[in-house]
Amino acid sequence: MTLERYEGWLLLAHPHFEDQWSTLTNDVFQLATNRPDSYQSHRKTKRLATLEKLVFEVIPSDPANRLWLQGNTLGVENRAWRRAKFGQQYRLFFRFDSASRIIIYGWMNDQNSLRARESKSDAYVVFASMVDSGNPPSRWDDLLEASASLS
Repeated sequence: MTLERYEGWLLLAHPHFEDQWSTLTNDVFQLATNRPDSYQSHRKTKRLATLEKLVFEVIPSDPANRLWLQGNTLGVENRAWRRAKFGQQYRLFFRFDSASRIIIYGWMNDQNSLRARESKSDAYVVFASMVDSGNPPSRWDDLLEASASLS
């Protein structure tokens, strides 16, 4: 899925990110339909607003920002993955390539994989397992191919 361009960056989404994004967007749409007077104060609506700002503005303004570094959390071989923290327990994982000016959003956790140290459902544990199994791919070209096929 191609999201759009921002400040010269092409924004792409891997299917895992697209699934989470679609689920959250649909949930907020349902809230807006069923509770038009109060949906804006719902936690899902607030999470989507924060996520939209991260995806379309904050990260593309400086994807190389040291704030997004995560060290060896996913293992030395996966240091190219960056993560943005939002809320207390939510994480958005992405990669970027400065030469081609492309950002690919790989995955974001949901309420079933909140950040919780030592938990099997911790966002980092879940994402590391996904990357280790090859989905999303670790190699940039493979990740680009998997993501670009959605556009």
